[in-house]
Amino acid sequence: MSLPADTPLSSDREDRRASDSRIDAVEALVLPMLRQQAGSLAERWAARARTVLLLDQEEGEDVFPAGEAVGLVETMIADVTGSDGIAEHIVGQGIRFGGTAFARGASLHHLLKTLDLLVAMTLFAVESALGQLTDGPVTTAADGVRLARRVHRRGALLALAATRGYMHGYSNSLRERFRHLRHDLRTPLGTIKSVLALMDDESVPLEARADPGFRAMATRNAKSLDELIGVRLGDMATLLPATMDQEVSIRTIVCAVRRELRPEAERRRVTISVEEGGPHGRVDATGLELLLRELLEATLQECEPGEQLRIAFDRSVGHAIVAIRREEGRSAISRLDVLERMSTLAGQIGATISGGERMLVSIRLRSGDASSTAEQVRSVPQDTVELREGEARHDVRSAREGYHGQAGAH
Repeated sequence: MSLPADTPLSSDREDRRASDSRIDAVEALVLPMLRQQAGSLAERWAARARTVLLLDQEEGEDVFPAGEAVGLVETMIADVTGSDGIAEHIVGQGIRFGGTAFARGASLHHLLKTLDLLVAMTLFAVESALGQLTDGPVTTAADGVRLARRVHRRGALLALAATRGYMHGYSNSLRERFRHLRHDLRTPLGTIKSVLALMDDESVPLEARADPGFRAMATRNAKSLDELIGVRLGDMATLLPATMDQEVSIRTIVCAVRRELRPEAERRRVTISVEEGGPHGRVDATGLELLLRELLEATLQECEPGEQLRIAFDRSVGHAIVAIRREEGRSAISRLDVLERMSTLAGQIGATISGGERMLVSIRLRSGDASSTAEQVRSVPQDTVELREGEARHDVRSAREGYHGQAGAH
C-alpha cells in the first residue's frame, strides 16, 4: 500500500539527523564534565547501592571489586560517537556485576533496582551538567528526551547483561550442587545394592548371607538415603536466589521503602520516622518490601498535611513485627477494600496484617535451614568449569555408569 504523496518522510529524516547532530554536539560538551566527576558519582552510587541491595554496611564493604563502580559509571557516560566496542564493554561490566551480586546473596529484584538507581543518578548528572553550559547548540525538549533515551538504552543493556551474569552464577552453582547430591545419594544406594547382591549370591554360604549385620547395614543406609531426600530435595532446596529468603535487617527494608516514597511524602507534607534497632532475620525481603511500600503509600493517601507517621518494631517468637502508627490514634488505613487487598498480598509471603490504632505487619522469620541451603547454592566459585555430558567431577563413578558395571539412571 502506498503512502499519501504529502507524507513528509524526507522532512522527518532531516529533522532527526539535525537533532542527532545537536545531541552529538551537546554530548561533546557534557561528557568531559561528567568524566571529571565519575569517581565521586561512582562512590555515591556504590554507597547507596549497598543499601538498595539490603546488605549491612559491614557485609557490603566489598560488594564492588576495586574500580568496578567506576567502570560501571564510565560505561554510562562513554562517548557514543567516538568509542568503538562500547556495547561489548557494557556487556562485560554487566555480567561481572551480576555475578558479584549473586555471590553476595542479593536478590535479582534488588540487583535491577540498583542498576535503575545508576541510570537515575547518571541522568541527574547529565541534567546538572546541561544546566552549567553557558553556550552551545540550541536544543529542543525533543532533543532532551532523545539524549535521555541514549542513557536508558545503555542502562537496559547493562541490566540485561547483569541478569545474564546473575543467572549464569546461579546455574553454575545449581549444577555443582546436584553433582554433590548425586554422589551423596549414590553412596548409601550403592551400599544397599551391594548388600542385596551378596544376600542373593548363591555362591556365598547361606549362614553368611543370613548375617543380621547385612540387614542392619541396609537399614542404616536406607535411613540415610531418606534423610538426604528429605533435606537436600526438600521444598527449601528448590528456591531460586531471585525469590529466596535473605538474611536482612527489617529496619533496612523499611528505610528502603521510606526512601522510595520520600517524593510522595514531601508532596503531601508528611514525615516518616523510623525507630532504631529492630529485628534481624531471614525473610522474603522482596515480598516484604513490596508489601510495606503498598501499605505506606496507602497510609500516606489518608494522612493530613503536616502529619507524622511513626514506624516501630517488635518481635515475638519466630516473628518480626512492623508497627505503623499515625498521630492522635487515627487508623493507618480506614478503607476496608484496601485492607482486604493488603491482607491478600501479605498472605502470599506468609505475613499477616492487623488494623487499629497501630497497624501491625507480622512476618515469620525463617529457620537456619533456609540459610544453609541458600549458602550451599551460592558457595561455588563463579568460574566453574563446564563439563561435557557424562562427566562428573565429584561422583565416584561416571554419571552414565551404575554400580556393578550396570548402566545408571540420573
